[in-house]
Amino acid sequence: MDRLGALMSFRVKFNLVLLLTFALALVTATVYYKHEVQKSTLEEVKHEATLALRAAFAVRSFSSKHISPNFDQLPPDEFRAGGIPSFASTETLRILFESYPGYHYKEAVLNPLNLANVPQEAWLKEVIEKYRDGSIPYTDDNAAVHIRDQTLHLLRPIQIQEASCMACHGRVQDAPPAMVNIYGSSHGYGWKLNDIVGVQIVTIPLERSNERSAAAFRNFLWPLVGVFVLLFITLNILLQYWVLNPLSLQNVTLNRLASTDALTGLMNRRAFMDSFQMELDAARYHGTPLILLVFDLDHFKAINDTHGHAQGDMVLRTTATTISQALRSVDHLARIGGEEFALLLPATTLAAAKLVADNLRRRMEQQVTENPPAVTGSFGLAQWDGKETREHLLKRADDATYAAKAAGRNCVMVATAS
Repeated sequence: MDRLGALMSFRVKFNLVLLLTFALALVTATVYYKHEVQKSTLEEVKHEATLALRAAFAVRSFSSKHISPNFDQLPPDEFRAGGIPSFASTETLRILFESYPGYHYKEAVLNPLNLANVPQEAWLKEVIEKYRDGSIPYTDDNAAVHIRDQTLHLLRPIQIQEASCMACHGRVQDAPPAMVNIYGSSHGYGWKLNDIVGVQIVTIPLERSNERSAAAFRNFLWPLVGVFVLLFITLNILLQYWVLNPLSLQNVTLNRLASTDALTGLMNRRAFMDSFQMELDAARYHGTPLILLVFDLDHFKAINDTHGHAQGDMVLRTTATTISQALRSVDHLARIGGEEFALLLPATTLAAAKLVADNLRRRMEQQVTENPPAVTGSFGLAQWDGKETREHLLKRADDATYAAKAAGRNCVMVATAS
């Protein structure tokens, strides 16, 4: 049982280590993959925003070079917003983003003609000022990314690089009168060439990208958990069949060898004493009688000396078989010495035990062997008094056995009271 307990403890420890290893690997893989998925998804959103920003810039450039000059031929009192590059880019992307909820494009300018383009957010004004004072270096590709409230904002500075822009935003007296009549003369003028006046902004909600990221993460996580579970089950099956089953079989074999008399197949002394203690405890708990019977083979040394040890071994085996066949399943028979046997009779009265002992004596007397003739036995019988120890009861039975030998052998003697 100790070895079996050790095997079970080993399996529990193995599974705990395995689970901890899998858990650590799963957490590590999950954290890493989640970070990579979120990073990749964010890069995709940035790429979308960059494309939209480049599209807006392309519309502004095209409008400035190819559309705006056509509006210069209009009468002074006629103004059309379609000739303004910022209006063209804003309207183009507004139409594009109608099919993409949450996607927006706008141009925020510190001193615009249309006051609707004044930046309302403090952080947006701060970014424009940083572009203007050089805190954020300006290049054509230098777009700033701001993530606020689960929304990505990609910003690119608007720099006055075309001299044609000054026709409308330079001096107010040079601006088209029709435009001044619409927007007034107090704002949107005084711009200078190469000045940074505002930013283009593409806004993309991160909700859909986060959903894609979560879906990709789930598609990774569940198969990984499935692989770990499958690996866990497989390793346990392999552990059972390749390690534990062979060890259990060896354990059973070792226990049998450790508790069995090799010659007769009966319990040995160690196993018998364990059974003895269990039956003693059971008798004490239930208040039932317990009989111990000890017997020796008569003149066994003479058999070994005259006929050899092989013949003596045959007599011991035959005796063990003869006695075993006459016992109940609850009785315990053991070889506890060279030619000494012990028998426990649970829940048996003294009168019944005497009958059993006499029956066993006659069976031994009548058992048939080839050579030498069947041996007899001297039986000592002791009844547990309800309080004595295992060792004391055994000594009384031994004393009764010696009394049987002294009385001429091949008889049954009952031990005196303790």
